[in-house]
Amino acid sequence: MEKKNKQSEPSFYVNFEKVYARNIDNNISLLNFLRHNCKFTGTKEGCSEGDCGACSVLIFDEKGSLAPVNSCILKVGQIIDKNIVTIEGASKLSSAKPLIQALNSKAASQCGFCTPGFVMAALALKEKYKNPSESVIHDSLSGNLCRCTGYRPIVNGIQSLKEKIKFPMPINSKGLKLKTAIFGKTTYIYPDSKKELIEFISKEKNYTVLSGGTDWNLEAEDSNFKEQKILFLNNIKEMSTIKTKTSSFEIGACVTLSKFEELCREFFSPFLDTIIRFGSPQIRTAATVGGNLGTSSPIGDLAPLFFVLEAELSLLGPKGERTIPIKDFFKGYRKNALKRNELIYKVKVPKTKKEDSIFSWKLSKRYDQDISTLSLAAKLKMDKNHTIENIILSAGGVGPTPLLLDKTSKLLKDSNLRFNQNSLITALNHDISPISDLRGTAKYRSAAMVGLIKKMQRSAISGEKQHSIMSI
Repeated sequence: MEKKNKQSEPSFYVNFEKVYARNIDNNISLLNFLRHNCKFTGTKEGCSEGDCGACSVLIFDEKGSLAPVNSCILKVGQIIDKNIVTIEGASKLSSAKPLIQALNSKAASQCGFCTPGFVMAALALKEKYKNPSESVIHDSLSGNLCRCTGYRPIVNGIQSLKEKIKFPMPINSKGLKLKTAIFGKTTYIYPDSKKELIEFISKEKNYTVLSGGTDWNLEAEDSNFKEQKILFLNNIKEMSTIKTKTSSFEIGACVTLSKFEELCREFFSPFLDTIIRFGSPQIRTAATVGGNLGTSSPIGDLAPLFFVLEAELSLLGPKGERTIPIKDFFKGYRKNALKRNELIYKVKVPKTKKEDSIFSWKLSKRYDQDISTLSLAAKLKMDKNHTIENIILSAGGVGPTPLLLDKTSKLLKDSNLRFNQNSLITALNHDISPISDLRGTAKYRSAAMVGLIKKMQRSAISGEKQHSIMSI
């Protein structure tokens, strides 16, 4: 009888030991569960917003690779059957001790509050790379803040270890998968097929769709404020994978930004500078493609990229799938084309051709860990005589929705990129309608967009590699 009850209880693995998520009376975060229920207090609470990295833990993906994640904005209901490693577990692994000793030898810790999070981020890095470049190290630590040591000793400590770190394999959960889990007034529903998903959305009306939760979980505090149903999508394989076809990619809505980053690294490399600045590695481990599009924000980082790639969205509702061009998805500020009980199921992205050139830039107040002030993406098709046959420009942060810059694209095509500034400003004034807010004035956004288009012009005409956002 006890065995049967345990099989029906929500559980996951912490430091390679099974933990049951029982006697929980609210929609608790992983951070609070680890600290209060498991007494793993090495995982710290800093900002509670996924910015400082003090709460970082490691999570195994389906391939057995490690990735850091913010436990403060991850709910226990999201990690059922997953494998988690905390600083307590890592410190007991013989394979991790050389890195910890290397950091210690370079005086990479003073007060020690942020140290567990840095160790977690560094372990994930060294599990993947033997000798990472300094720029890769900086990106890997971009989600971790240190208030007293300074970053140079931390970077030195990582660089001094000239070997990869091998972790034990995660434990595979056996037996039947849970279909529901209840935490106080919150009920999680776990469909694992398209059929089950359609069945649920066909009969239920009041629920919250959840995958990564890096946005919604900021508002979803642990307090048991009301009864709610959460439809958790990550167990549906088709929604969490990228399928490669002859001329396109099908990207499931629950594909994380880390997985999308890997795709870009191989097929859309000019987009990488934008993707790695989307958020820290901890955020990219959890945040999803569908989530970023579904928020329908005018400054969402992915929409301009998909606009120029001429992507299509597959939307799933009670009656099945329907497909629309992504340019028809955004209907107004924070408004989209989703009907009641519909959700984004996948994104269909055509492959670029040999004659295509793509570009992407993002402007923000901080280089890392910041939302866009504005962004620009472009795709150009040139013939062998360097004459533009087609150009698509898309921008974020200069209107109530992500925009296609049709008039500006026509100017660039007709002039073969030999436009004058007055003509460019006139075309842009027709395409964009920026506002002033805390991130920048309307005047700044208009002037900055002129600068980004000139940066693209310079890169395209010279045939050079895409100029960095940090270059003049």
